[in-house]
Parts: sequence; structure tokens; C-alpha cells
Amino acid sequence: MRQSIVRRPELLEEGFIPPTLFYRDAQISELEDCLRPALSQKKPMNAWLIGKPGTGKTLVAKFVLRKLSKDGKISGDYVNCWEHNSFYAVLDKLISDLRIFGAEKLSTPYKLERLRHSIGTKPFVLILDEIDHPTRNDRDSIIYNLSSIGNVCLVLISHSAMIFFSMDDRIKSRLNAKRIDFPPYSDEDLAEILRLRAEFALLARTWELTLLKKIATLAKGDARCALQLLKNAALRADMDECDCVREIHVQETHSASASDKKTWLLEKLSSHHRLLLDIVKERGEINSGELWEAYLDRCRAENRPAIALRTFSEYMNKLIELGLVRWDRALVRGKVRVFSAV
Repeated sequence: MRQSIVRRPELLEEGFIPPTLFYRDAQISELEDCLRPALSQKKPMNAWLIGKPGTGKTLVAKFVLRKLSKDGKISGDYVNCWEHNSFYAVLDKLISDLRIFGAEKLSTPYKLERLRHSIGTKPFVLILDEIDHPTRNDRDSIIYNLSSIGNVCLVLISHSAMIFFSMDDRIKSRLNAKRIDFPPYSDEDLAEILRLRAEFALLARTWELTLLKKIATLAKGDARCALQLLKNAALRADMDECDCVREIHVQETHSASASDKKTWLLEKLSSHHRLLLDIVKERGEINSGELWEAYLDRCRAENRPAIALRTFSEYMNKLIELGLVRWDRALVRGKVRVFSAV
């Protein structure tokens, strides 16, 4: 029976945390410095991890928490705010993860008090991933309320620093988070990361270093994308009953993954995000004032409540961050932007 090229697919999955992380020593050290006071039962320092997708933010946060919690002096949890995008939803997730009994009431203050009581005096590290996804009001509520629990340390993860500067000054002051930047990986770094994973995840002599370098170039600094490309290319080679992964498998997988990624992003967006994107696509190019008016007209025509103007700006920033829309400064006075679809 023919042996599969992919020996251990879990090693190429996004959620896998390797025993050693490479090319993120500085970021690991900075985050450890923030959390280390908890080992002496002191309040850790809040941290804000900022970088593009696939730069290792989530991996570093989970890696450091796992490392420091081995002796039981620190406990913590992870919440993805794209999936749980309101304070109530985050609370519900924490209560479920921590198995806090007696918190079934729908009252948010009651749930918060039960969480506070359950955590007690022990330092608790809460990783809030995709914190830039909730609306500004929801995000402020999440940060303000959870940072009010004296021994809770927040590790916030976002794609850009834009939301930090748009935060209410009172919340910014209370949070007082250390900013830790995550630059994209270089092609050389990505190729080496792929090599280290391939040695254990794939059969020997089924891949070449030149192929890994090709994948690293296609991934453009995104380790998550690179690992996914390698895994899918190897699976495609298996389907073709080839004895090794070839460049054609990488090219076919890359074309398919680009389309899949765009579909996945669109499915994750709210109906208002999609409506704004549709208007930009229809117009080809449209300035911010015209887009706002066209959006209001469409909401009235469809008898749906419109988002606030401040939320509109946040939604457009999100579409820009996701690479679905680009913008340029309009050649007029004032803060007018011109949007076009990517």
C-alpha cells in the first residue's frame, strides 16, 4: 500500500504550538517581561501585540502563557473576538471555559461578578485575539470591564495600531498596555520555519528546499499562509499519487487558496461590511462622503437600520486591513478618502 506524503498533518495546522519558536525571540522576551510579575503573585502588565496576519502574534501569546503557567502560578484563557464580538459573548465564553457554575443568569453584571469571584486573587492572563473586530462600543466595553478586575492581565492582539489611537482616553489610561510589534517574516525565515516543520510532518525525500523557498516567497511574510500552502500542496501530491511535492502542486494550491481566502473573509464580514464593499465595487471609485450617502440610501431602500458614522469609518478601515479595499487621499481640502475595490 502506498504511504502518504503527509505523515503528521497536525504539525502544519494553525493551532499547533511547537516546543520552540524561531525568529520571534525579541517578542517572546518582551511578553515574558510583561507577564513575569505574576510568578510572584503580582499584577502582570497588559500587552498589545500588533502585526499583520501570519506574523506569529497568537502563537507567541499562547506559547508564553503555556510556558509560564507550567508551575500552576499563572492561569489564563484565550478568546477570539471575531467569534465572540461583544462583552456578553466574551463573558459567556470565559464562564464556559472556566466551568463557572451558577452563572446561568442572563445578567451581564452578575456574570462579571461570578467571573471575578471565580478568578479570585490569583493572576489571570486573558488573551483577546482579533480585538479590532468588535465595534468600538463593544471593544471599549470588553477592555474597560475586564481590565477592572484587579489581577487580570489583558494580552490584546490586533492587525494594526489604529484602534489603539481611537480608544477613549480613560480606557487607554486604565489599560496602560505595552506595545509589542510583529514585523512580517522574511522569505529566508519562512523557508527555515517550513523546513523545520517539513522534517517531522512529511516523509523524508518528498520535498526539496528550493520548493520551500518558492512557498515562502508566495506567502509574502505570512507563516500561516506558508504552512497551509505546504500542507495542501502535499495533500494534492498524495491525490495525484506522486512520490514527492512538485512546483505544479504548489501553484495549483496557491491559486485555489487565494480564492478560498477571499470567500472566507466575505463570509466572516457583517451584512453592513458586505453592503459597503458592494457599493465600492459597483462605483469602481468613490470618495468617503459619496459612499456614506450611497450607504444610507441603500439602507433606506432595504428598510434596514444604518450604522453610525463613526462605526462606518471603522468598517471601512476593517475592509482596508483585510485587503478588500484600497484608499487614496482625495485631491481636495479636508480628510476625504477615495476608495476602490482590490
